[in-house]
Amino acid sequence: MKTKLQYLILKIASRFIKSALLQEKVDKLGYTLVMDKYRAQGAEIGENTIIIDTKLSSSSKGDRFFIGRDCTITGATLLGHDASPTLFIKELVIHPESYKKGSRRSYRSPITIGDNVFIGWGSIVLPGVNIGNNCVIGAGSVVTKDIPEGMVAAGNPAKVIKTTAEYVSAYKATLEKEPGNF
Repeated sequence: MKTKLQYLILKIASRFIKSALLQEKVDKLGYTLVMDKYRAQGAEIGENTIIIDTKLSSSSKGDRFFIGRDCTITGATLLGHDASPTLFIKELVIHPESYKKGSRRSYRSPITIGDNVFIGWGSIVLPGVNIGNNCVIGAGSVVTKDIPEGMVAAGNPAKVIKTTAEYVSAYKATLEKEPGNF
């Protein structure tokens, strides 16, 4: 609570006082608050990772997410559990009253995201998926299976479409031709 209050005070102050040092404090404190929110939801997050407008599933039994260093995750949904079998398998229903906490047993498996991974806006990552180091997941993808290290994957369901090296090479060529677009 103290940190949130500090952030709000500094953010308001930064609107009236133009200072690079003050703005850096506001940015760092805001980043810390966001990362703390995701950690409270069961995520272990590596250094220099940024997570923007992303939803992590939660349940009374706790979902787990392992996110590496130097990642960017934008507007994605990470689903650490699947409750759909409870509609069809009676043994998974603990209490017939659905409003009771822990009334259903969901399939639960952690999501692991390697180092230096980009996950595009609107992507969904399902339970138990492992995304290797140095991967790019295209916007709007549904990742249902593991993605090997060094790959670009996209689609519904996500499929490997090229290597990260090919992706980087294509963007380097674009940077040379269209530097103003970067």
